[in-house]
Amino acid sequence: MNKKISFLVTIGLCAFKISDAQEQNLEPSIYAETFQASIIDQIEKDKEKTFSMLDSIKQVSGGSIVFSDEDVNIAQRILRIQKTVPLEYNHRVKAYLDKYISRNYKPYMEKLLGLSEYYFPIYNQIFAEQGIPEEVRYLSVIESSLNPHTVSTSGAVGPWQFIYGTAKGYNMTMDSNFDERKDVYSTTYAVSTYLKDAYDEFNDWLLALASYNCGRGCVRRAIIRSGLRSPNYWQLSPYLPKETQNYIPKFIAMTYVLNHAELYGLTPQVNDLQSEHKVLMLDKSVNLTKVASALTCSPDVLRQLNPGYKRDVVIASPEKQRRLVIPVNASMSDSLIYAALNSPQDEAIQQAIAAVEVKEDKEYKEFTKKVAAVSKSTAKKNSPTFVIYVVRKGDTLSDIANKHRGATVTKIKSDNNIRGSHLKIGQKLKIYKGKS
Repeated sequence: MNKKISFLVTIGLCAFKISDAQEQNLEPSIYAETFQASIIDQIEKDKEKTFSMLDSIKQVSGGSIVFSDEDVNIAQRILRIQKTVPLEYNHRVKAYLDKYISRNYKPYMEKLLGLSEYYFPIYNQIFAEQGIPEEVRYLSVIESSLNPHTVSTSGAVGPWQFIYGTAKGYNMTMDSNFDERKDVYSTTYAVSTYLKDAYDEFNDWLLALASYNCGRGCVRRAIIRSGLRSPNYWQLSPYLPKETQNYIPKFIAMTYVLNHAELYGLTPQVNDLQSEHKVLMLDKSVNLTKVASALTCSPDVLRQLNPGYKRDVVIASPEKQRRLVIPVNASMSDSLIYAALNSPQDEAIQQAIAAVEVKEDKEYKEFTKKVAAVSKSTAKKNSPTFVIYVVRKGDTLSDIANKHRGATVTKIKSDNNIRGSHLKIGQKLKIYKGKS
């Protein structure tokens, strides 16, 4: 039963009992006792129901898991914070939850709480615009610990951990001056697009989140292996990679603990990002050191608010505007901000522009080398190879398929996670070719 409906039914039953007490001309104090007794009775019934749920989990795990009264309370709290994304308490979630509330993890969790005061309002705003459940914000905690400079073993970067190829697919800039994967705004919009597409495909929010870890293709293959029709995450979990099997339990445990921080004696750690800030779109290049000096703010705070810029320089133009986040206070007027952003270009800016124009992106070189190496290796094994095709003006899926022997429209769409037929100019497609 829906939690809200269950609550209303409970209140209705209690009201009915009070009304019955009134008809019997009982004292007002008796009304209160009757109401209280009814509430307690319902709470006990809810507790029994939760115990039953935990017992079933216990049986699945071979009876090795011991659930206490506190576990029942946790399960009920998890159900109460559930909104759009289904949250469940089981032995896998419990293992991570116990870790996150342990004394050893307290400094780490308090650091996350402090950082969340800056990041979560940004996530909330963008997710509300894009129709993404607010609770998805906790996924970024699992991905990067809210540290934009986090780099994974696979080379993923930023608060949402984008690898180079995926970031290029979302038209992010990565050059010698700027890595847009570290920009919280750009990456959160990209995540929103990804998750909307994933949810449209799987019709299950937990599977959509799981696909963010292992890829939509991986989830599709797992569904085929399972033989299940429209499975949910927990049904499909045994067929997913081990890391993805742990991914959602981590997400649920983190969601719970950060929602009940006070209950576990966690207080937000103070950081420089907790001050007021303002987001500007620049149409001209600026030197961040000079901006910080003109605004009388710490250069280090300005860097923390703008982690994607590598050289203390923002290269921008009317055609290619860039975002700049600045700390603000009551004494900072619009005229002061204008003056800070409109000083003449200096040598540092000119050098940075020249470096970006002349120096080819090193990461892109590495990426294309890997693609070539993979193609060469698979060719030797007589298995299908692929090429990267850049979409041009006027291209259609049918035209592209006709240009590559062994390619079909259906296969191109499947290999590149394309749902409709719309292509963007500059979009990169993997085109797999069969043996000739």
